[in-house]
Amino acid sequence: MRRYKKRAVVVTALGALGLAAFGAGAADAVGTVHGNTGTSKSTSTETGSRSPSRVAAESASWSHRTAQANKRIMQRFTSEFLPTGDPALARKFISPDIVMHFAGTTQQGRDTYLGVLAANMKAFPDLKWTVEDMRAEGDTVAVRYVMTGTHQGPFAGVEATGKAIRAESMAFYRLAGGKIVEERAQLDMLGILQQMGAVPAASAASAA
Repeated sequence: MRRYKKRAVVVTALGALGLAAFGAGAADAVGTVHGNTGTSKSTSTETGSRSPSRVAAESASWSHRTAQANKRIMQRFTSEFLPTGDPALARKFISPDIVMHFAGTTQQGRDTYLGVLAANMKAFPDLKWTVEDMRAEGDTVAVRYVMTGTHQGPFAGVEATGKAIRAESMAFYRLAGGKIVEERAQLDMLGILQQMGAVPAASAASAA
């Protein structure tokens, strides 16, 4: 029996944690750019003339617009980038300095992100991320995925088994300037290892 040898980091769609910065390409992604505060840059006199309730309402409206713009970016990220892992698309959606938190580890950089995704696609050539739910608030978008694929290459220290796998994943993406700058993802690694036969289900149950 092949045993689980090392921890593995599986990038999601993270799905699901953007698009080109607020310059060339950004307007194409979200229609109207909401990355700046526009008329919200008020002088102290203007601010003082507005009631606290109006200020709060304007702030809530800006947060809502930002959340909706970020959600549209993530919809394109999950539908256009994740299925292909195209580096050209990565430059549109992912910050060069993205920080990723996966399986208790922290990694940084768009090249690292692409490397992890490429390794996962090699292990599961038919890898697919299906978005089950997506919620946005302010600068953060949460995505719930179902991951499916066939284990046809080395993964987590386990050689190809030819077995089909299905696992759930959740990821929180933080965006700034139209790009993903941070991702926090949690994948059901135990379930994947059990389906590959690397961890017996009975042993996992008794350990729990």
